[in-house]
Amino acid sequence: LSQGRCLEQRPRMGDDHADQEDAFPSPMVAAARAPVADPPGLMISGSGWLRPEDAFFAFEDEEANAEQAQRNAGMRDMLRQRRQGLEAQPEAAAPEEFMSVKAASGGTSSSSRPAMGGPWNADGGLAPPVASSEERPPWFVHRPHLENTVLRLHEELLDFAEFMGHTKDELQARKRWVKTIAATCRSLWPDCQVKVFGSFSTGLSLPNGDVDVAVLDVAERPGQAMKMLADRLLSNGEVSWLEIIESAKVPVCKLRQQVSGLRADVVFNQPDGIETSKFIKDRCKEYPQMKPLLIFFKYFLLQRGMHETYTGGMGSYLLCNVVLHFMQRHPSKKNPRHYAATSLGHLLFDFLKYYGADFQFDTKGICVTDGGYTFNKAERGWRGGNRRAGDGVRLCLESPLGQGFNDLGGPCFRMGVLKNLFSHALQCLSFLFVTRAGPDASLLCPMLLDPKHPVIAGRHSLMAAQPVALPGMQRSSSQLEAEGTLDSDDAGSEKEAGDDDGASAAGGVSASGGGGVGGDCKGGGGAPPGKKRRRR
Repeated sequence: LSQGRCLEQRPRMGDDHADQEDAFPSPMVAAARAPVADPPGLMISGSGWLRPEDAFFAFEDEEANAEQAQRNAGMRDMLRQRRQGLEAQPEAAAPEEFMSVKAASGGTSSSSRPAMGGPWNADGGLAPPVASSEERPPWFVHRPHLENTVLRLHEELLDFAEFMGHTKDELQARKRWVKTIAATCRSLWPDCQVKVFGSFSTGLSLPNGDVDVAVLDVAERPGQAMKMLADRLLSNGEVSWLEIIESAKVPVCKLRQQVSGLRADVVFNQPDGIETSKFIKDRCKEYPQMKPLLIFFKYFLLQRGMHETYTGGMGSYLLCNVVLHFMQRHPSKKNPRHYAATSLGHLLFDFLKYYGADFQFDTKGICVTDGGYTFNKAERGWRGGNRRAGDGVRLCLESPLGQGFNDLGGPCFRMGVLKNLFSHALQCLSFLFVTRAGPDASLLCPMLLDPKHPVIAGRHSLMAAQPVALPGMQRSSSQLEAEGTLDSDDAGSEKEAGDDDGASAAGGVSASGGGGVGGDCKGGGGAPPGKKRRRR
């Protein structure tokens, strides 16, 4: 039948041909033109051949199709109305690109870079977002004259390190806190020596950092000595909180001063910290670029909770050795011309690339002695790492001090997380370099979780008086003097007695190594010659 319809619809070539076709029809055409009887039991419908019992279903399908068509028409009307409404609204701002940096100037979107060739063009290019001056980080200094992004990163790292450095008042408060601990220790053990070590003595301490104090030449066991010191400080009203950790590898007594809220970690008969502080201080003198990098990375890890060794993070001493190894291996060390052209911005980028992408943690170990080098862990027969790290990334770093092999990176069982953090920061910094971020933007904020972290937002209000440790206990003389309830004569006597106690030859407070921030942290200059010392 279909073939017959096709033949009927075939165009005719002429009347003679048509007459010939009508006069002598082919068998197929004749069969097509012949009337066809309806098959028994079937009926002809507009939609095809149907049996009587299927007619009802065909009617249902027609109703469903009509309903669906009505719904489709309604949806098209809704979309048309929404499109017309969007066209009537004013054009919205373009969505912010990945890791775009907010401009520090308010009002209009502008940049000091040339209009041609950069991503901040006025010819349809990416425009920098606008931010008010209140959104600038407190360390940020606007430098529109510097168009080089790497140089601006160099300057911002220096600004950040200066912002995080201790003020004179903070230094004096920490020295007084150390003198209080030293005087209390000498009252219990007259022949002891009190020394400051750690980040405060090396000048790498954050504003909220504690003071590490080592008490040497004490006859009692560390646990008993810590309890005696805690009891005496509590009875004098000097501390508002304390914690004694005897189960640690190095037993420590954690204290918090009531007057200022400053914290201190006190260890007994442990001179190792003094040696490590001297080593780091000497290396910082050899590589001056280490200090701003270390201060930034300490805060970088602090915000992410990765700054403590006992939680699997990277402690201060381990971080110092990691940065030291990077500085020893950097190409600028071997080429004076390259060294002169290398800024802190280059070093920060190279550090993130070295530990976030290039370093082979599975096969290489680190040694920072003899100029620094890497070694094959398999050749030494050491797989290393921490069992809690599983089969993940493991850091192996040989201790530069002491006899034998001591792995400083073993406790850092979350090195895989740290590697991912460095890699992510590398991507953020790469984006800023490629897009040539404008001078109104902070280049460090994209790598920080929260620029309004309490350490930043409350930078100059971190020291505050604390409540008494136990109700009814006496308060320290310094607190009474601050409140004005102590007579000036008594206050002068207390202060002079404290100064004299801090200058005793047997137990003077000193920072290991000397020099640097806290390096001269000694307990006062003592009484003039010939003048009798007054003791409390």
